[in-house]
Amino acid sequence: MTFKQFLNEKPSYERTIAKQMALGALPVTDKVAYNLGFGNLTQTFHATDLDHLKNLKKTGRSKKTISTFTKGLNKLIHGGMALDPDVVAKLEGNAMMEFEGDAFSHPDTQGRRWINTIRASKSKFLQDALMTKPIAEMWKFLDDDIVKNDLGKTIDTYDKFFYEMMSDGTLFQRVFNNQLSGKEKQKVIALYVSNAENLMSNTMYSKIVNDLLKRNESGFDEIIMNKFKVLGVYSIENGKFKFSHDTAKERIEDIGYKYLGHISKDEFKNVTPETY
Repeated sequence: MTFKQFLNEKPSYERTIAKQMALGALPVTDKVAYNLGFGNLTQTFHATDLDHLKNLKKTGRSKKTISTFTKGLNKLIHGGMALDPDVVAKLEGNAMMEFEGDAFSHPDTQGRRWINTIRASKSKFLQDALMTKPIAEMWKFLDDDIVKNDLGKTIDTYDKFFYEMMSDGTLFQRVFNNQLSGKEKQKVIALYVSNAENLMSNTMYSKIVNDLLKRNESGFDEIIMNKFKVLGVYSIENGKFKFSHDTAKERIEDIGYKYLGHISKDEFKNVTPETY
C-alpha cells in the first residue's frame, strides 16, 4: 500500500503490530526520529476530503502520526489516491521523518506509523537486527508450549525457532497472537520498539535508513509528522470536485479552520508550503 493510497488515514489500511514486526518494519517514534536527526518544526500539506478533515485537529493533539507532503500535489491527485480529495490542509508540526519519495509507511491499529524496510539496501541485515531480540523474548515466554511450522512439524530448538520465525511472517504472527498472554505481547512490542530506537543511534543501521529516505521514485515526497496544528485549508480542483467553492469555504469554516482559497489544476505542480 503506497503513501497515495492511505493519505486519508482510513482504518482499512492499518496493519496489526504483529504484522509490522513480522515484516521487520521500523516504528516511527520520537526517539527514532531524534536518532536519525529529525524533529524540526516544519510546514507541510495533507490532502484529504471534507468528511475526514474534521479529524485533523484531534490527530494533531494526540500521539498519532500522519503522512504529509511538501511537493508533488499534481502527482498525488492524478496518481490513484484512495479517495477523491476535496481539500489540502496546510500544517505546521514536528517532522519525525522526511522522505524524498514515497515512504510506503503504514499506521498500526494504535496509531503508530511504521516504515517498510524491504526496499532498503542491506534490508535483511537491518530486519535481522530488529527482530532478533523480540524473537528470543518470545521463545523465553513459550516455556513448554509446542510450536509447529506450517507443515505441522514441531519446532523443538531455539535455532529452528529463530530460523522459522525469521523466514515465515505468518508463523511469527500466529505465535504472537495465539501463544502469548497480553502482558507478554506488550513486553515483546516494547522490546521491539526500544531495540529499534537503540539501533538508530548506531550509524551502521541509521545509514541504511537514511539512504532509504533519499530515494525518490515517485515525484512527490512524504513527511511523517506529529504534534501539528492546522494553519488553514485550501479547496482544490481535481476534476471530481463535489462542492462549489462557496460551499467548501462554508464547510471548512464551520469545522473551525481558516479558509485559504482555491487551488486550480494549473497550480498543482507549483504548490509548496513556501509558495502557498
